[in-house]
Amino acid sequence: MSTSTAPRTVQLPSARVLVGGVYAVCVLAQLGVHTGDIVLTDKDPYHSEGPVESIIAISIFGTAALVIGVGLLLLLARTPAGARVGSFLLLALAVVTVVFFWSGAPGIFGACAAASAGLTRGGRPLAGSARVAGIIGAFFAMLNLVLTIGGLVLTPLIG
Repeated sequence: MSTSTAPRTVQLPSARVLVGGVYAVCVLAQLGVHTGDIVLTDKDPYHSEGPVESIIAISIFGTAALVIGVGLLLLLARTPAGARVGSFLLLALAVVTVVFFWSGAPGIFGACAAASAGLTRGGRPLAGSARVAGIIGAFFAMLNLVLTIGGLVLTPLIG
């Protein structure tokens, strides 16, 4: 089993910036919006699927994804063989959690997969299928960012 590296053509920000940015936008920004909804409106915050339920769900799923993703990244990315396994495992978690996209979980796992594959600044880029897993993980991270920002912008306009 070869763990060769490949040249990087597009450079993502550092792993800390990428994962932290996804968490900040997909989790913290949403928590801020829901908190603002409670503070600035007269609507009942405890209604079904209201701000309180959203804050609890986003906090739990988003933060759990951050802890699990970063934990696996730190544990597995020590060696090229471990980083290869990590990129596949983290991508699988991104795919499995796609039903929880509102919590930022797929984006966080995708960003961790990209970091594990060495696609972030300062990383050792892996070759082959591990690189593909990292690229798909980066796609999940960017897609989750776009969907979250779009949702935050469009929700007040349509509802």
